[in-house]
Formats: sequence, structure tokens, C-alpha cells
Amino acid sequence: MALRGREPVIAHVASISVECADCGRNRWWRPDQLKRFGVTGNTPLAALSGRIVCSACRAEGLPGATVTIQAAFIDERQRVRSEAQMLSKREVPLEGSRRA
Repeated sequence: MALRGREPVIAHVASISVECADCGRNRWWRPDQLKRFGVTGNTPLAALSGRIVCSACRAEGLPGATVTIQAAFIDERQRVRSEAQMLSKREVPLEGSRRA
């Protein structure tokens, strides 16, 4: 995640969730998919709200600027992956099952 005293940037996230408050559309984007909005790895997360718009609303002539942005950080993704691996390695005996 970000260093203390520093603002988190796009390079620290695994993906970004963008939900439009007007139409309800929700999409997950990887950082490399945000290049069309002028976003680079050094772009602060706080700067995204002014750059990202809902393309479905824009196509209908609406502003599409009422979006909610949520970041999934790389560290969180790694934690979830390791937790899933740990759970998959557990052997859970089924009650009443016998091997012949």
C-alpha cells in the first residue's frame, strides 16, 4: 500500500470499481485499462473522480460524472489469494463416508 505520509497512487491498486449513481452500471477496471482517461501509475487515487465518467450515460447524452470509485489494493488481493489457498489445502472428512 502507500507509504506513510504519501497519497496512494494507481500503481498500488490491483483494480478499480467504478459505479455510476445515475444508471447503476458497475465495472471493474485494471490500472492499465485507465490509460484512455489519462491515468498513469503515478496518478493519485483522489484525482480519479474528476477523470472517470460513465460511458453508458455519455452515450445517452447525460453527464455521467456521478461515479463512485473504490480501489482494491494489491496487498488485499494477495491476502485473499493466500487465504483461499490455505482453505483449499484443508482436508474436510465427510461424515458417514468410508473407503473400501
